[in-house]
Amino acid sequence: MTTYYLPNGQPYSGEVHTMSDGSVMTGATHSNTSEKVVQESSNSNPHIKNGRSPLQVMCMQALRRYGEFSPGTVDGDVLLMFLDFANMVIDDIRMHPYAPTSSTTVSGVTSTVPITFDYYESLNDVRDIDDIIIVQGLIYHYAMQQGSEKLQFYMPMYHRTLNQQLWRRLNGYTVRYTETTTYNNDEPYSNLKLITSTPASGTYSGQ
Repeated sequence: MTTYYLPNGQPYSGEVHTMSDGSVMTGATHSNTSEKVVQESSNSNPHIKNGRSPLQVMCMQALRRYGEFSPGTVDGDVLLMFLDFANMVIDDIRMHPYAPTSSTTVSGVTSTVPITFDYYESLNDVRDIDDIIIVQGLIYHYAMQQGSEKLQFYMPMYHRTLNQQLWRRLNGYTVRYTETTTYNNDEPYSNLKLITSTPASGTYSGQ
């Protein structure tokens, strides 16, 4: 799926048009208020053109990355278990402090509401969630279910991916954060440390 960003780093979800030189601008038609936007594609399965992969494709990716057996040997029960894992990832997104929102303006009043994500009901379902979040979540939950030593690697990797991808979708590239070196297994979001800019000096400081 292609994401657009304004010059100030904010994500843009409105209509766009393409100029003769290939530049993509805001608005359905060109005007003096049109701004140039930057495109970013995050399709982890390029053969799937709509930008989001069916759950079964991501299950196979997760099993390949986990690496202990061939994905082609798994049975239907294992894939149904992965469907449960994917819905647990959706629960994580729903409750995450960086859960994506959408804004609408009516008569000068702007309302912001959360973007909702339905559970996967079959392995062929597609949801508007970055593939990398679902894949890392599947690996993490599978490692936990197996009681694997790999969990110590996959747990922080999953939460870091979740934090980064949701922040980028919510706020674009306007504000960054760092992660502390000590990972807290009880509260995975406590390791976030915002970096804010000071316009007068141009420096960055952690808060």
